[in-house]
Amino acid sequence: MLESSIYVELAIYGYFALVATIGWYLHGRLWLASRSQSGTQQRPDGAEDDGSRLNG
Repeated sequence: MLESSIYVELAIYGYFALVATIGWYLHGRLWLASRSQSGTQQRPDGAEDDGSRLNG
């Protein structure tokens, strides 16, 4: 009985690790994609925005 509970526990922790790894991977991809788009952007008034100011 004790051996089977070890396998169940390993499966649960393995599942958590897999979900966490997928989450970190997707978070990293989105973060890198947003950083690559936020370089130098054109403002509506025609001036260049170097990204040093927040919106507002």
